[in-house]
Amino acid sequence: MSEQACPGGCNQRWREALEEFAVALQDYDPLDSAQSRPEPPSIQPWPGDPAWCTVCTGVITVKLAELDDLAPLRQRTADGHRAADAAERVSGSAEPPSPSPAHDDIDDLVSMLRGWETAYRDLKGYPSPPRRGDLADELTSIIAWLSSHIRGILGTDLADEFGREILAWHRDNARKAKAGVRTLRKPLRCPSCGMLTLFWTEGDKNVYCADQNCARVLSLSDYENEVERITADAVRHAA
Repeated sequence: MSEQACPGGCNQRWREALEEFAVALQDYDPLDSAQSRPEPPSIQPWPGDPAWCTVCTGVITVKLAELDDLAPLRQRTADGHRAADAAERVSGSAEPPSPSPAHDDIDDLVSMLRGWETAYRDLKGYPSPPRRGDLADELTSIIAWLSSHIRGILGTDLADEFGREILAWHRDNARKAKAGVRTLRKPLRCPSCGMLTLFWTEGDKNVYCADQNCARVLSLSDYENEVERITADAVRHAA
């Protein structure tokens, strides 16, 4: 087990706590007797194994496989037209805009994954990849190969950047394909209006109040902090 903190979402609260501690430490004046020196966060990070923890390794494995499903979904949701601001050519540009942004995105995805396969093959001294496209398209074949070697990849120095890139590309493609995104009702009452009207859309950084007379906006981290505070209070009162 590595002592390095996992870079995944499992440690988001720990990273936020470190940032809050750093800000508090910067604001601390040791000459001011009214101030107490900030205490470092008590929360401990999940360690990597060796880079990503077991849970995040599973997430990366699933997200890599889902990239094969997101590609055709991306094509189906595309209307064949590039947005006006993106379609305008930069003065002096030699390249006209592509008529198919969705197709370009898939080409870029294949190129990214091909680069990771090449990097790992080079690292391990494996031969170059075979000619592809007869039994399955290139995207499917590369994802299948990477999936079969993912434990090995995540055990090398490639692990951190590989995992981050897979997660980032999955997020971007899922957003563009409008896939797997849910809007969920949050169980806490709105701190402004007191109504059970808070909701959150997956991938969003904020929680919103649906009451039009309130329309309170909370950052997701502030909402989670409130959940932790209320839970801690309930535990103390129950003791």
